[in-house]
Amino acid sequence: MGLAITAERVKMKEAMAAAGLREPTFEPDGFFRAIFNRSPKYALKEGSHGSERTTHKTAQDAAQNTAQKIIALIAQKPDVTRQELAKAIGITDSGVKYHLKKMQEKKLIRRVGPDKGGHWEVVRCPI
Repeated sequence: MGLAITAERVKMKEAMAAAGLREPTFEPDGFFRAIFNRSPKYALKEGSHGSERTTHKTAQDAAQNTAQKIIALIAQKPDVTRQELAKAIGITDSGVKYHLKKMQEKKLIRRVGPDKGGHWEVVRCPI
């Protein structure tokens, strides 16, 4: 069995070298462990937070876009329901509920009257 493991190690080392990558490290520590090093071009750089900022910015843009769509629909039909908003925008009913709550907190919209029979009012449009 020892020869098969050694032959496999040699094959792995040769394949990695052929691909221009560093040789794998083998550590027998009660278990067999092989450590493969990825190409530096795929490695994450220390202190790089660009993708996190981009993701956060994209999420903010999406939320603002959704809020603008909701406001436009409310302006067209003040008695619009959450289900109608969800269908028109393409998000879930819970998603609409979340956005309506945030928009009410920011005083962009307000609910006039009861849940059944009331209507929405646009207080101010976001920029």
